[in-house]
Amino acid sequence: MKSISKRLVSLALCACMMVSSSGCGAKDNNIKDEQTPNGGGMEDRIIVKPEDVNIDTTISISPLNASVMNGGKFEGWGTSLCWWANRVGYSDKLAQLSADLFFGDDGLRLNIMRYNIGGGDDPSHNHITRTDSEVPGWLYWNDKKQEYEYDYKADKNQLNVLERAYKAAGDDAIVEVFSNSPPYFMTVSGCSSGGRDGNVNNLKDESYKDFAEYLAHVTDYIQNKLDITVTSVAPMNEPNTNFWWYGSNKQEGCHFDEGESQSKIIELTYDALKDYDLDNVMVSASDETSTELQINEYLSYSDKAKASIGRINTHTYNPSKIGELGQLAKDEGFNMWMSEVDGNGSVCDGEMGPALWLGEKIISDINSLSPSAWVLWQVIDKHISKDGYNGKQDSGMIDITSGFWGTAVCDHDNNDIILTQKYYAFGQFSRFIRPGSTIIHCGGDSLAAYDPETKELAIVVLNKSDKPKTANISLSQMKTVGDTVKCYRTSGTMAEGEHWSALDNIYTYGKGFVAELAAQSITTYVVNGVEMGEVSLEAVPMDNPTVTGSTPWNNCSDTADKVVDGDILTFFDGVAEGWLEIDRGSTADFNVIAYAPRTGFEGRMTGGKFYGSKDGKKWTEIYEVTSAPTSGFNYAFLDKTYNYRYIRYDVPTGGGDYLCNIAEVSLYKTTQK
Repeated sequence: MKSISKRLVSLALCACMMVSSSGCGAKDNNIKDEQTPNGGGMEDRIIVKPEDVNIDTTISISPLNASVMNGGKFEGWGTSLCWWANRVGYSDKLAQLSADLFFGDDGLRLNIMRYNIGGGDDPSHNHITRTDSEVPGWLYWNDKKQEYEYDYKADKNQLNVLERAYKAAGDDAIVEVFSNSPPYFMTVSGCSSGGRDGNVNNLKDESYKDFAEYLAHVTDYIQNKLDITVTSVAPMNEPNTNFWWYGSNKQEGCHFDEGESQSKIIELTYDALKDYDLDNVMVSASDETSTELQINEYLSYSDKAKASIGRINTHTYNPSKIGELGQLAKDEGFNMWMSEVDGNGSVCDGEMGPALWLGEKIISDINSLSPSAWVLWQVIDKHISKDGYNGKQDSGMIDITSGFWGTAVCDHDNNDIILTQKYYAFGQFSRFIRPGSTIIHCGGDSLAAYDPETKELAIVVLNKSDKPKTANISLSQMKTVGDTVKCYRTSGTMAEGEHWSALDNIYTYGKGFVAELAAQSITTYVVNGVEMGEVSLEAVPMDNPTVTGSTPWNNCSDTADKVVDGDILTFFDGVAEGWLEIDRGSTADFNVIAYAPRTGFEGRMTGGKFYGSKDGKKWTEIYEVTSAPTSGFNYAFLDKTYNYRYIRYDVPTGGGDYLCNIAEVSLYKTTQK
């Protein structure tokens, strides 16, 4: 058995920096991007090749898998300010610490902030029990004048954080304003938490124009009075759900039916922005909780509404048909954001469990949806205060060894912010995949991005296993690859683990490198001297192919021949240990297998193997799917050129959901430019 040398393992598993504090300021957790190479010269470098070790997984990164969303330019990472900024912003110290930790260069380097324009509830109501989620509205009733007037200081807490965060983010800062509910007096129920019936519209028919004007007015104030550039306005949040009911104890919310109701508020918001001369501000919609609902809502918009929006926003709490939504955005010529998600998931026991869950969610969303931005719901979800706030009690410290929302906890008693490994997990992406980069989908538990300015390629890799793994990172399709790879890792606990810890450099064996993935870790690799170039594909024709396969699930019509029908939405629904064989009709040279999983069930291809044969009897394994692929086509670049007539796909082991679901198979030859 081949193994990595003792010295290499020692280098790979050794962290250069450890952070012993579990809390507070960025200065305690700062790292430097500069690293000292392993030794002083080329003679001291250890270069490991794949053939020298046992490889657990191969990650291939190719220009062919580069995202085209937003012209191929990633816009960045962010968080909503709702509701934590409303709770934190009373304190200048906490507001500034938040800006530094989450948006500053020594922190997460987030650049997107979603400011919540509160509706403000009826002053007589006191049903919202959280200390942070009762966001003030901008309008109040003036008894003397007997009319509503704007109070520009009502939401001073959230604005305090917004201004500091905007400055900390610098030139890359992007601000979107969004609404959970219209002001209470514009609603049918008279309550900003929802309607008497959460299934029907709660904005009064006569108040649509007033609400649109309200959004435009606040946007104008933020942009022209506070000198904060606003990119977009989202007038609805998870609108076509039954979440929002009168007297809810949690938050503001408002139901809008798909179709006419949503179209109307989109059109009127667009018009109101134009009336305020906010021509640079787009309307985004509709921030639905489910990607399938998002598809349905967009298709229900009027032609004018479709023409009025500049970007599709979606949440991915329910990612059903996520790949189809991404494709819809591309087909319709829209940019797309993943504008909100979080959860209390945990991949394993201990502090890395929630961190790995977040990393897994980021990778899955971006690889499947291909958004130009990824925005966490809120970076702080829990608060500690012996006195509470506004007569309500804070929930207190979370258990950081199990799933929880947010990445940090605000300790108001000590004017401090307590960080977690989930915070550092986020930073493994946000610190190294920067605005302007091009996302490169690579499937499984990895994500890559290329920065054309620095000519650096950042690759984030998760190892959810409780055992170390060895990965071959193949860059064979890149035009050029430098010799040095910088490495940064998060693992272990807050008290004794790694937090963006800089490891010793490793070195490429040519167009690729071998990486040792520590158990239950997230590692970012930054490769120098990379030029993507262009890779062209020449299709290898199928001469009236004959396809055979195992019996599909429940003897349904999703048979093996679906893999060559040219339709990515049809698929072979084979059962466990299923298989299919393609007789191409003749032999031909190829060095790429292109395959597409069944949309929404990508993980079912994990462990599947492709074989080739000249006679249909003697088979040679040519490629294994070692991790969950992305939705859409995945390109497997083979280690050499093969010449076969027959292709077989096989899932030889497993059971349950471990099925032979595959949508398309095709073969190619490559040309590097």
